[in-house]
Amino acid sequence: MPVAVPWSLPAARSAHAGNDAPVLLSSDPNHPAVITRLAAGARLISAPDSQRGERLVDAVAMMDKLRTAGPWESEQTHDSLRRYLLEETYELLDAVRSGSVDQLREELGDLLLQVLFHARIAEDASQSPFTIDDVADTLMRKLGNRAPGVLAGESISLEDQLAQWEAAKASEKARKSVADDVHTGQPALALAQKVIQRAQKAGLPAHLIPDEITSVSVSADVDAENTLRTAVLDFIDRLRCAERAIAVARRGSNVAEQLDVTPLGVITEQEWLAHWPTAVNDSRGGSKKRKGMR
Repeated sequence: MPVAVPWSLPAARSAHAGNDAPVLLSSDPNHPAVITRLAAGARLISAPDSQRGERLVDAVAMMDKLRTAGPWESEQTHDSLRRYLLEETYELLDAVRSGSVDQLREELGDLLLQVLFHARIAEDASQSPFTIDDVADTLMRKLGNRAPGVLAGESISLEDQLAQWEAAKASEKARKSVADDVHTGQPALALAQKVIQRAQKAGLPAHLIPDEITSVSVSADVDAENTLRTAVLDFIDRLRCAERAIAVARRGSNVAEQLDVTPLGVITEQEWLAHWPTAVNDSRGGSKKRKGMR
């Protein structure tokens, strides 16, 4: 049923004041009038069963109505909604932790609202607008590229599925650095975990990962969030510095950096150890001395 219909039904009033009308429209199959008519042999014409995703279409239409007619919704921007997106994400995590199905369903809906809202705002953009359908299409293309075996109905092992996913992801985003595409604005603990995972996957020897980001200390007189973030950003600087040194060593001095388009690929433990910096040029404030292998 189109979303406009249920919006209109509450305001509807019966216009029948005489004999029974030839057609009775009802949303209640157990209503006495419905039961009476069926018992008398009336023919039942029912709407088709709801299809999965129908209410998503209604939600898109409702969001469009709010965006165009709502005084508050019409003024919002991607930036103004940032805090709500973060709040709803944390509330969803709480719902998962609680184990409450009702709470989980509600919080998933609240997060879905953020997706619909941001997509509707993007539709109004003067430059590079896109719609919720473009968002869904991008997602489907990504999943189709990363999980072709599963979507094709193949019998595939967990290891093969993960390998397909990582291979496709690597081809989509050819990284020049272990730290590429790591969003440094995320909470410091999540940032540390992401960078450590990347470094370990790249073969960095474990002892080169500093204790400051593997063991977090919390006290009343120390800003743990900023202290950890600073340590992680410092570690990222060292990773990038080592990668640049490895690239230079591989291509030799006769090839300019601008002409070197060869991806680093696999870095050996020996290369990490040989080129790990004792000091790097810190873009946030000059050169910093550090202990490390060379």
